[in-house]
Amino acid sequence: MLRTMTITLLVLATIMLALPTTIGLLGRRPAESTLPDGADSIPVQVYFPDTKKVEAIPLGDYLKGVVAGEMPPEFEMEAIKAQFIVARTYTVRRMRQFGGQGGCPLNPAADVCADFSTNQAFMNRDTLVARHGKLVAESFWRRLERAQAETSGLVLTHKGVLIDPLYHGVSGKATENAEEYFANPAPYLVSVDDHWGADAPRLVQQTHFSPDAFALALGGEIPPTLAVTTATGAGRSPVQVTARTATGRVKTVKVGELTLTGREFRERLGLPSTDFRVFLQDGKVVVETVGNGHGVGMSQYGANGMARAGKQSTEILTHYYQGVTISRLFES
Repeated sequence: MLRTMTITLLVLATIMLALPTTIGLLGRRPAESTLPDGADSIPVQVYFPDTKKVEAIPLGDYLKGVVAGEMPPEFEMEAIKAQFIVARTYTVRRMRQFGGQGGCPLNPAADVCADFSTNQAFMNRDTLVARHGKLVAESFWRRLERAQAETSGLVLTHKGVLIDPLYHGVSGKATENAEEYFANPAPYLVSVDDHWGADAPRLVQQTHFSPDAFALALGGEIPPTLAVTTATGAGRSPVQVTARTATGRVKTVKVGELTLTGREFRERLGLPSTDFRVFLQDGKVVVETVGNGHGVGMSQYGANGMARAGKQSTEILTHYYQGVTISRLFES
């Protein structure tokens, strides 16, 4: 009996001594994370718009669905791993277990939405099979499982705080400073070279409008129909670019008396990016864009280009997010 008690006390003492090493970057580990596979087993509250339900699913499983929806199956492994770390950081920053306020505008009870227009894209295994076929989908899912396991618990921080790791499809030239598109600057979301994504498919796209449709799409209380039809009738573009950002994207435009930011112009017309020019062709207003997305943070096709050039996920991330550290959510 005495020997048994002695052994028990020794075991308890060992556990108590080891406890401080389990407290990682974000302080006390939530009770849910005591599951055997660590940080990626913590449940995240996800709202699914198709079923209109909030479901609690393990973080790692959610992330596999995110990366399946965000990246093509043929992307390089190091780009996929980079996306896992970005998606994990984005998600954990919004989880209430870690002090987040939730990030799903469609349902306040959720941490995130499985919706690309409000949060991150999401594709489950069945949908992946339906889209790509069984062979491609199963091969891709195995790669997703490997990437998730190899990046488990890794997040991006700046001066010890989780970053907001914005990302986009591709810029093809240079990424944008955060303050040029969003309200506030961020020291890690600054413009960097993105020539790595220059061979992305559909990098340059054209959107055609009739003059009336163009004016109505710009909207406002009084759509600039007269200004548009007058300009197009005279063979001129109805759009005057009044300012560009340092990266060449449109900062402000005028259409008659209507003044819009580049972001407002893009969103009202449903354009791929704010890097655009406007011209007339066969009586149509043509908007030609370069890139896909807001241009801030990691370029996904740029990440894949870097991976093809032999860059590791860590190099990709520290290129697109300046001054960041790749940290573990919990120390092992």
